[in-house]
Amino acid sequence: MSSFPRVVVDLDCLTDNAAKVRSLCREHGLGVVAVTKGVTSDAEIVQAFMRGGIHSIGDSRVHDFLSLRQEEFGVLELTLLRQPPHSQMHLVPHITDRAFMSELSAMEALGEAALAKGTTCDVLAVVEMGDRRDGVPTSELTPFVLAASRIAGVEVVGLAANVGCITGILPTAENQDLFGATAERVRRETGLPLQIVSTGGTVALDLIEHGLLSPTVTELRAGEALLLGVSTTDSRVIPWLRQDAFVLEAEVIEVREKPSAPDGPVGLDAEGRQPHVVDRGVRRRAVLALGYTDTDPGALIPLDEGIAIAGSSSDHMVLDVTEAENDFCEGDVVHFRMKYAALLHSMLSPYVAREYRRSQNAVVEMLTREGRLTQARQTSTEDGVGA
Repeated sequence: MSSFPRVVVDLDCLTDNAAKVRSLCREHGLGVVAVTKGVTSDAEIVQAFMRGGIHSIGDSRVHDFLSLRQEEFGVLELTLLRQPPHSQMHLVPHITDRAFMSELSAMEALGEAALAKGTTCDVLAVVEMGDRRDGVPTSELTPFVLAASRIAGVEVVGLAANVGCITGILPTAENQDLFGATAERVRRETGLPLQIVSTGGTVALDLIEHGLLSPTVTELRAGEALLLGVSTTDSRVIPWLRQDAFVLEAEVIEVREKPSAPDGPVGLDAEGRQPHVVDRGVRRRAVLALGYTDTDPGALIPLDEGIAIAGSSSDHMVLDVTEAENDFCEGDVVHFRMKYAALLHSMLSPYVAREYRRSQNAVVEMLTREGRLTQARQTSTEDGVGA
């Protein structure tokens, strides 16, 4: 029996996206790190990216990497995209291959943890490039890298920069050229090779497509493009990628005609916000077994025509289905496309199940049933899927 709510994941769609992004980046001499923090580095999804040719995975939480290290993945490089807190520093050696760092004291703690386990850790110094999140200012970068290079147990292998995070700053040819020039300057002033110059995230794809990324940059970190085929920071649906890898499904638990306006004095809602309700008269309303505990309702896009989200609480969502093409009843299932925030929350919720599908295999099976493919052809195609 199916469990709802659930996220249905099309693994072949993800493999297609990975292969296309990897191909573009290879044309421009770039490596790719698939950022999987939005899906908690789910093992099935990581394998889908590997089938698309991407073998470098990035996440901000070291605990997400534990299961990947326990699985048989072959060659897989894991990059920790957030400087680990001191309480987790002992987990980093032997679990991650590279870590982003921006504080010398934290780097010293990482070095001690690495030496205690008889190893060393590769680190990338994070550079502040205008987003105002983590990172070392460019004016302080040379002495920072020199000091880091003297810390036992760590090796500074490159630099990393972020855009499009907390302030939404866009990558431009100018700021990426500045990042590249900064990397070249620090190499010259420190004498270190700094072989990796890593930029992120998905929003930088536009520069790559138009050949405007600094040639000094060696690596792109991308998550949203691979997962959802979009770039939220610059409000772009990427036309050569697929947007249908994830669908959220939830069950209807009640359908009734009700007034759209509340009856009585109105205060804040259950989340402490001021509701904005438009009185549209009596409407047909469907209640779902879905809420803030399961996802971000504001980042959902109904796939069924004529549906509008009227409101949500922690464990209920109300839909206006008055104009819906389907005549929804209790027990029916409603489908949603998800923006990044909804995907992240759904993958984190213990109440949301996951179902994995292989759409290319499904197409092969359908064509075979219809007599449009022979059994021999079916076997050949299935063997080749994801190769």
